[in-house]
Amino acid sequence: MNTQAYIDALFADYEQNAALADFKEELRNHLDERIADLAKGGVGERDAFDKATKELGDMSAAADEVSRRKKQEVLSEMYMQTRRYMSAWRIALFVLCGTAVGFGIIVVILSQLVSGTVLAPIGTTLFFVGIPVIALVFLALTQETAVREAMGTKRALLYVAASALFLFGVFASLLTYFAEGAGLMQAVASLIPFALPGAAFGVFLILTEKDRSKPWVRARRAAHMKRERERFGNPAAEERFGLFSGALWIAALAAFALLTMLFGLKFSWIALIAALIGQMLVLAGFTKVKSE
Repeated sequence: MNTQAYIDALFADYEQNAALADFKEELRNHLDERIADLAKGGVGERDAFDKATKELGDMSAAADEVSRRKKQEVLSEMYMQTRRYMSAWRIALFVLCGTAVGFGIIVVILSQLVSGTVLAPIGTTLFFVGIPVIALVFLALTQETAVREAMGTKRALLYVAASALFLFGVFASLLTYFAEGAGLMQAVASLIPFALPGAAFGVFLILTEKDRSKPWVRARRAAHMKRERERFGNPAAEERFGLFSGALWIAALAAFALLTMLFGLKFSWIALIAALIGQMLVLAGFTKVKSE
């Protein structure tokens, strides 16, 4: 029997790519050499072919391994090369905005040292740091990456408006709080006209955001969900696992805070270690054991 035809039939359902072609070629050479060795030992051609193929073991496992390696190659060699999505002018804008943020931080520090007050650094931060940070938000949202498509310009500008409104409200509240004659009540009240609408608009945008994940990300997410369903056996068990895990970590954080207040950090870290151990035990308890 033709070894090439046999191997092609085995891998007919797999995506044909360079990695798989190399593997198939190595496999065919191995089969041909083994059949030739058996034939020299006096084994018939048909029997030699049957024996050689049996010695190769589970072809499906070998094919799955090739598929897994190919996915890793694609992720590392193609999808993770984010820079190939960025033009030179966009890279320059990212560098420029990052430099502006660094310059702003230096100016804020200098204004604090010169003035000796809190008001000057707050105002300086709003202008020299806030504006380039908002620009970075716009650039990041409209940038295609390895895992997601770029956001449309109009929607990105809406995010920028919400972020700018929120930041302006926060800085206005801080300026009000540290101004002479103002108190905490006035500072909190000053959040209402700017920070509160900005936060509400931002939440609205996030909740109405469509999935911009690339197809390979959605495929991996679906595969992960499938594995999780197989692990827990049914959705109800998976939901109970989430509830148990949430309750465990809430209790751990509460214990950490309590121990920190009573004894300091000397013993409070034990609560986190206990939570990690408990999480593993909960996972082991809910994981479905496959029957052999």
